[in-house]
Amino acid sequence: MSTIFEHPYHVWRQLQHGQEKIIRWSVWLEKYPKEIREQNGHEHRCSVGFLFTHSLIKIRPYLKLDELLLSRAIDLHDVPEGILGVDTPAPFKKDENDRDEYLAFEQLFKPLGEETWKELQRCFLLQFALENPVCFPDDARAVMDDIQKIHRNEALFFQGVQSVDYMYYCFECYHERGINDLLVEICPRQVPKLEKIASELPGFKEVVWTPQVKDFFVKFWPEYKS
Repeated sequence: MSTIFEHPYHVWRQLQHGQEKIIRWSVWLEKYPKEIREQNGHEHRCSVGFLFTHSLIKIRPYLKLDELLLSRAIDLHDVPEGILGVDTPAPFKKDENDRDEYLAFEQLFKPLGEETWKELQRCFLLQFALENPVCFPDDARAVMDDIQKIHRNEALFFQGVQSVDYMYYCFECYHERGINDLLVEICPRQVPKLEKIASELPGFKEVVWTPQVKDFFVKFWPEYKS
């Protein structure tokens, strides 16, 4: 049945459905079914949204970022997971999975019209812009090329705060449940990424990847070399 709102209503409704069924960290939940907390898509949106807001405010004395672009990006970046009903764990995720999420995002938002689509497309693609996977459609790759030129700092910031959000969950498992396996696995992947971002992005090591935070996490990676 059509409505006076047409597609905006469809989007409004779709965004409220699906994320509650997305259970993150599924591999570890299978290993520790009663020991660690389930985190669904809505909870992740709340947690990472807070970290972005806090970090954006703290980094202002060091760096001017496009806060509207970043706020929209973090709000929308996982929408396709709720649509597709799938959250592929990071170690198993391929570029083709990211492309499929982009196509689902496009199918939902492009009918809203060119003006809205162009802005939201850019916000969603921010998370992939530094890699710019070749399997994405040509128009999306062109947008990511442009993001690299104009908004590289925003793309670095996005990736950095996302990484810290992952590490917070692993810290929760260690701090509240005494389980350090997640930290042992994730630190060798995330620490080098955060180190690289801190070397490029002004203020990041002062307000996000601080020496105190870094020193805590590298303890779980005995092979770390500074």
